[in-house]
Amino acid sequence: MSDGSVFDISVWFGDLKFKKESDSEPEVDVVFLEKKETDALKDRWLALLDQPRNAGQIQKSVPRLNLAAVAIESGFVNSAAEYHSLLRDVSIAVARSQISASLTDDKKIIQAVETLDDLNETANHLSERLFEWYSYYYPELVFDENFVSTVAETPEKASATKMGAALDSKDSVLLQSFAKDISNLYSQKSALEDYISEKMEAVAPNVSQIAGVVLGARLISMAGGLKNLATMPAGSLQVMGAEKAMMKHLRSRAPSPKHGIIFSHPVLNTAPMRLRGKIARTFASALSLAARTDFYAGKLNPDIEKRMTQKISQIQHNDAHKQKKAQTQKTNGGVSDGKE
Repeated sequence: MSDGSVFDISVWFGDLKFKKESDSEPEVDVVFLEKKETDALKDRWLALLDQPRNAGQIQKSVPRLNLAAVAIESGFVNSAAEYHSLLRDVSIAVARSQISASLTDDKKIIQAVETLDDLNETANHLSERLFEWYSYYYPELVFDENFVSTVAETPEKASATKMGAALDSKDSVLLQSFAKDISNLYSQKSALEDYISEKMEAVAPNVSQIAGVVLGARLISMAGGLKNLATMPAGSLQVMGAEKAMMKHLRSRAPSPKHGIIFSHPVLNTAPMRLRGKIARTFASALSLAARTDFYAGKLNPDIEKRMTQKISQIQHNDAHKQKKAQTQKTNGGVSDGKE
C-alpha cells in the first residue's frame, strides 16, 4: 500500500498498480506482464508464494477486482476462456513443482531408515520361523547369522543327522526356497544400509560423525526431518524415544529418563550407570549443534566431535579421580567430606 487508496499488487501474470476511490470501480494500470509461458508463469507463482503478501487486505479493500478482466484488458489473454485455461495449466504446474520439491533428501532418508527397521523386524521374525521349522530335521543346527545361508545352499544337510526327522524332497525344496527369500531380505537390508550411509554423508555429515549413520537417520526420522531436528532443544533430543518414561515422570514421582534412543550409541551403553546422565547431556548437546550445522551450513565440522570427545573424557577422568579418592579413603578408614 503506497499512498492512501493507491495499491501495488503482484499477481500470477504480472504487476499491477490501481487506485480505489469510494465505491467506484478501481482504476488499474498494468506495470509488468509476464511471458505467456507455463514455465515462466509457474516460476513467478512459486516466487510469489515465498514472499510476504497483503493480497488479502487488498482484496478486502477492492472486492470487485476482477483479474480475468484485467488480463483481457491488458492484452495478456484474448478471452475469459483462455484466461481460465491458462490459469488451470499453471496451477497444475505449480502443484507438480511443490510435490516434487517436498521430496527432499532427508525425507528419502526417513523412508529408507523406516524401511530398514521394517526389514529388520520381518527378516528376524522369518529367520526364527525357519530355524524352528528346520530344527525338526536338523536339531544340531546353531541359530547364528550363517544358518539361513546354510539352509539356502544345502538343505539336504539334515539328512546326514541321526537325530532329526527325515527330510523328503518336497520339504527340502520348500525350505530352500524359504531360506533364499530370507537371504534376499538380508541382501536388501545391506543395500538399504549403503543407501542410508551415502545419503547421510551428503545431507547430515556432522550428525553422522557424532551418532553414526543409522542412529542419525533414526533421529531425523523421529524428528520428522533435519529441520525439525536442528530446531529441537538438546534436552528434547536427549530423551527422544523415551516419551512414555517422560510422561510417567510428569504424572508421578518416577525418575526422569536420562536418555532415549541415543542410548543405542556405544558412548552411552558402555558407560557406567552413574555417568550416563552427564554423558547423555554432552552427547545430546553435540548432536544438537551437529544438526544445526548440517541444516544451515551443510559442511562437516570435525571440531564438534573433537570437543564432545574432550568433554566426555573429562567426565570420565573426573569420575576416575573421584572413585580413586573414595577407594583410598575407604582403605585408610577415612570419612568422605561429601564434596566432589
